Amino acid sequence: MSIKKKHMITVVLLIAVAFTGFIAYRHRIQNSKITYKDHLDDVVVQVNDQKLTLKDAAYYVAYEEKTVEEQAVVYDPDNTNKYWNLHIDGEFVRVAASNAVVNMLIHDEIFYELAVDDGIELTQEDIDAYENSESDFWSDLTDIDGQSALGITEDDLKETMKKAALAQKYQEIYAQLQNAETTDYDVSGDGYKALLEKTDYKINEKLWDRVDIGNVTLSH
Repeated sequence: MSIKKKHMITVVLLIAVAFTGFIAYRHRIQNSKITYKDHLDDVVVQVNDQKLTLKDAAYYVAYEEKTVEEQAVVYDPDNTNKYWNLHIDGEFVRVAASNAVVNMLIHDEIFYELAVDDGIELTQEDIDAYENSESDFWSDLTDIDGQSALGITEDDLKETMKKAALAQKYQEIYAQLQNAETTDYDVSGDGYKALLEKTDYKINEKLWDRVDIGNVTLSH
């Protein structure tokens, strides 16, 4: 083999190795977990024409992590990560929690938009109830410095929980209009699933897969 051919083969091999390394690096970057507070303006879900960001999802992340962690403490108070890594009913707890967050976000946006379209507003009694819940939730969140990890203020939380309260109110109204139970329009309800099929929505899977549910406001 001539020196020229050997040189060409070497160059080709070096290019191939460099390209393989670049692909591996890009794949690692695209699949690495993000620091939540650094991506608050990134769009994670679009429902109809409304784009929802990680900032909009922050309350739901905190809520789900709090809920699952309470279950994890009961399962093993010395190592709650064991529960997060369990495989139950064909799905890992951590994956189920991740799905729950984005599903709640979409669910509440759908009913919030319907409420706005029908001119439904919260009563003073509704406002008092959600404000009390918000105050308790914020207190629990700040106890673990979760607000810092999420990158949100109490005003941000109030805004999201107000929307969630209106969504819940309209879910009850909508169920009555359909002669159905309110639970039929919970995330797992058949009525809601039928409504969801008629809704134009899209999840930014590439972004959402990089959110480390279970380790945003918590640390395992």
